[in-house]
Amino acid sequence: MNFIPLFDKVIVERIKPELTSAGGIVLARSEEPDRAKILAIGPDVTDVVVGEVVLLNWNAAIKVQDEMYSTKVENIIFVYEE
Repeated sequence: MNFIPLFDKVIVERIKPELTSAGGIVLARSEEPDRAKILAIGPDVTDVVVGEVVLLNWNAAIKVQDEMYSTKVENIIFVYEE
């Protein structure tokens, strides 16, 4: 199913932090916050593009499906620079 956000909305997919190391050691909850990858943007969004990894205010996001969420672009705190 495809989601097409309207106006200033974005659809993101949550990227959960790794809970095991490369050697297989189980780690305690990572201190790294949950990031998100932008999957789709509405027509009024100009600040971000599809594919960027962002940190957002998760309290303002609405769960759409599994690990996919919808939120306004103003709830994005910053874009991770690769």
